[in-house]
Amino acid sequence: MNLKSLKPFFIENSRVPIWLSKVAPIDVWANSFAIWVWCRGELSEKTKRHETIHFQQQLECLFVFHWILYGLQWLAGYIRYGNGRDAYYNCLFEREAYDNDQEEEYLESRPRFAWVKYIGRPVL
Repeated sequence: MNLKSLKPFFIENSRVPIWLSKVAPIDVWANSFAIWVWCRGELSEKTKRHETIHFQQQLECLFVFHWILYGLQWLAGYIRYGNGRDAYYNCLFEREAYDNDQEEEYLESRPRFAWVKYIGRPVL
């Protein structure tokens, strides 16, 4: 089985992103957690790619290590930038997803652990 070909289950018109937006530093449109992606409305192809990149990152880190690393990345960004929004956009996992979610063939050509190249390279 080729892990690159695995996709999450997409759940559209969900209230989960609305609930997350109440505690998140950004307005959440879609969220990838484990094998599910919840979206407020209909998912565009770009958003599907973005969230599938996160799904692949989670697979690479055996899910739980991704969540730990993501949390530590966000916390370090919050300490560095002083706000949750900049911490979110500077998270290495988000950087990879945002940098490549417009590239239609990215998921097929994406090297394993592609997010590693973003270590120590903040946006700001």
